[in-house]
Amino acid sequence: MRVPLKWKLYSAAGRYLPFLKIKPPEVDRKAAMTLRPGRNAVLRWEAQEESGKTLLKVPVNLQGGRFRKRIAQWMKVPKERVVELDEVGGYVWELCDGKHTVEQIVQATANAFKMNRREAEVSVTMFLQMLHERNFIGFYKKTAKSARKG
Repeated sequence: MRVPLKWKLYSAAGRYLPFLKIKPPEVDRKAAMTLRPGRNAVLRWEAQEESGKTLLKVPVNLQGGRFRKRIAQWMKVPKERVVELDEVGGYVWELCDGKHTVEQIVQATANAFKMNRREAEVSVTMFLQMLHERNFIGFYKKTAKSARKG
């Protein structure tokens, strides 16, 4: 599901220039449910068995000039940021392996946590959207070529 460059530019400009009233393109629900979320390879994560929580360890980007590095050393900026996910978030995170579609993740979450389908769909899609906005996951569509390989 490729978004044309024109729409990317429109939505980026519309974010900072609201008087243009440019809306992002509409996404078809059926097509969105067939996408496969995959984790960012830079992130490290660990599941804590006793508390049921999952910790995501996000490296902090300290790229820049010498001044920025000196300030980071002086202020003792950590090398990584830790994001804590609850039990449901950790379950969804583990299913974001690139093998499961969004639809399969919704079904599995609804079954595992005894939610109705609509509740699970809303919570999972909002959670996946938040992860995508923070660049923790990316979505891809399985093509016919990759389907023949796997």
